[in-house]
Amino acid sequence: MAMRILQIGGGSMGTRRMRDLRGPDHAGSPTSIWLLDAREDRRAAALDRFGIPGVANLDEALALEPDAFVISTPPHLHQQFVRTALESGKHVFCEADIWPFELDLVERAQAAHPGLVAAPSATLRFQPVVREVARIVAEELGQLHAFGYVLSVDAASWHPGEGSEYYARHRSTAPAREMTAFELIALQHIFGPAASVSGLVQQRGSRASDTEDTFSLQYRTEAGAAGQLTVLMASPQVARRGWAAGENGMVHFDLLTGLVDRQLPSRGLEDSRKICDWAGTLEAVYLDEISTFVAAVAGTAVWPYSYRESRLVCGTLAAAELSTMTGNVEAVRSDLAPAAVPDAYAPSASMPG
Repeated sequence: MAMRILQIGGGSMGTRRMRDLRGPDHAGSPTSIWLLDAREDRRAAALDRFGIPGVANLDEALALEPDAFVISTPPHLHQQFVRTALESGKHVFCEADIWPFELDLVERAQAAHPGLVAAPSATLRFQPVVREVARIVAEELGQLHAFGYVLSVDAASWHPGEGSEYYARHRSTAPAREMTAFELIALQHIFGPAASVSGLVQQRGSRASDTEDTFSLQYRTEAGAAGQLTVLMASPQVARRGWAAGENGMVHFDLLTGLVDRQLPSRGLEDSRKICDWAGTLEAVYLDEISTFVAAVAGTAVWPYSYRESRLVCGTLAAAELSTMTGNVEAVRSDLAPAAVPDAYAPSASMPG
């Protein structure tokens, strides 16, 4: 019997997910797909392009008795659909979050429904350069001392045809804020979780906007390494690259060019390799991600990223924003959630000292 999947949201990411779900059978599991989207034009586009029928409201969607939800709505709508999925005993995949989901609800749902898959998105963990750098750090670099990473994008180029309904036009879900959490998923995988953070969050661009476009985090990992992440959303230069230094040398990597350079004299390794091309492999990465979710639901794979890990990513973002307000180094806590906007933390949110 075909796996029944409800795709929630038919925007840019939802369209990508439908395309990939509609591809070849995943893990030997054929799929039946429906789209839940209130917009008639998106439902019509899904039917025309993919042959996927649509429904306009959640009651209609639940009447279809889906086995799994794939949630590709704006971030502020994620939690309500994740909660519905878990309370209904449905497997769930959700795009990357700014706000953490309640871990106790995930654990209760999985206890009540053994084998239930709760999968927060981890797109960059499927990216070949990220995977290779993670291997080098784990196997060749030796004890990690420090690392740095920069993402630079001109946010004005994002969906220029969409108006104020596009979530990235709003301060609470602005691009720099969302992408800081997104990149932290990969950095946490490669280098380990952050333990404490000093953050600088501000608006530096000259475009008319009330959103913070620059996030800079200096942090210490749980294992004691020094890390630095900068996300820029008002620079015309596109970049996605980093470096790491350890007891055996250094590695430099560039996700866009696909180059990974090793200078590891203690291991006798010095080379420059092109692992992949970003543009040429990006869609394959998304396909790999959603295929892994379907395989996990079918019981033939394990989802590589948990809601417990996701809470630490959200907590790292929150600690950085809080640090900007307090001027202190803030502890990363899984119970500290990002505020509605980056400067809306209550004084009591800060840890003593």
